[in-house]
Parts: sequence; structure tokens; C-alpha cells
Amino acid sequence: MRLTFACPVGTEICKDVTVYNGLLLLFPLAVLLAFLGASPLSRFLPRRPVLGWSLAVIGAVLYVYLSTGVGWEPLWGLLIGVIGIGLARGKIAEPHAA
Repeated sequence: MRLTFACPVGTEICKDVTVYNGLLLLFPLAVLLAFLGASPLSRFLPRRPVLGWSLAVIGAVLYVYLSTGVGWEPLWGLLIGVIGIGLARGKIAEPHAA
């Protein structure tokens, strides 16, 4: 098939190519980076497992959704995931002495 058959005659813009961001392929590495980034945060944040894992899942979905475009927007999902994992694995509050 020749290149001239790719687009109809008379069209100004030919949208016959789909582009995916390379960050989509790095999703497993992003999950690993989220756990590594959350490790120092978990020392300071209180433990909130339900909120934390919910934020981690939202961050993962946001990362995958935003990585279909171009740019660095998927890193927002990574940041939300780091905060979520930090909350999920946070420190347990010590009981107060009466």
C-alpha cells in the first residue's frame, strides 16, 4: 500500500496514527517508585488504610488514563499514588496515657 492511500484526497490533516506515551509502558516501574517514595512518607503520616489504598488505586487509574496522551501529566497519578501508599502504610498512633 502506498503512502498516498493512507489519507483521503482533499483532507488537510490526516489522523491515521495513534500515539501512546512511553510512560504507559513504565507502569510497573511507576508502581515500584511509588512504594519506594512512600517509604519515607509512611514514617510521618498516620495510618489510614482505607483512604490510603483508595488514593493509591485512584493514582494508578489516573496514571494509566493520563499516559494515553503526551506530556508528563501521568506523574500526577504517581504523586497521588505515593501519598496513598504512604497513608496506607503509615505509622500507628501510640495510645495516650491518661
